[in-house]
Amino acid sequence: MLKPKKKFTKKEIQRDPFLDSIGKAQVHLANSRSFYMKIAIGIIVVLLGYNVISQKSSQNSLEANEALGQAMVALDRGDVSNTQFQLETVIADYNGSHSADMANYYLGKIKYESGDYEGAETYLAPFFKDNVIDLLVSPAALMLANISLESGDTKTALSFFEKGIRKSTDKHTRRMIALEKAKLIFSTGDTDGARTIADDILSEKDVTSVQKQVAEELIGKILG
Repeated sequence: MLKPKKKFTKKEIQRDPFLDSIGKAQVHLANSRSFYMKIAIGIIVVLLGYNVISQKSSQNSLEANEALGQAMVALDRGDVSNTQFQLETVIADYNGSHSADMANYYLGKIKYESGDYEGAETYLAPFFKDNVIDLLVSPAALMLANISLESGDTKTALSFFEKGIRKSTDKHTRRMIALEKAKLIFSTGDTDGARTIADDILSEKDVTSVQKQVAEELIGKILG
């Protein structure tokens, strides 16, 4: 004989911990559905936004590289006017990109070679500050140092040499900048400092013939 089912009163059901917890959860979800939907939609928007930004960043990088390439083609053709326009466009449209850094360097170099030192410094200074292109450290340091020397600021010129030495990861580049620094401090009367730099470079094993010649010529001047 089947055992009769127990009848639960409304009061007993309400006191059941398990059912009570489920009921509270259902009520909470029902009342908060709009809130949770907003959170879910917000998360989706953020994720989609991240993907869009990543894709856009990649696309911008490609466009910046293409624009810089066009400027380099114009420079190779000797079309300086068009090159400057293209480089200025890269800097304006893709500020903060690797291509914009390169554009700053080349635009600064063009102005330096034309004798517009003030304009050259405008572009070379930010490039040199944020530079991540080791091969261009040396020429940028040399140009900025020479601009300082043109205005009679030896102290600033020396600081550019010193920064160039610290920024350069290539030992040959560091030596060339160090030799320029040695020449400058020799011209200020610091023969001991200049001789120390030249001797240190000559003591290294893989010194290039050009570096060796510059160091030896400097020592010759020091010895008189």
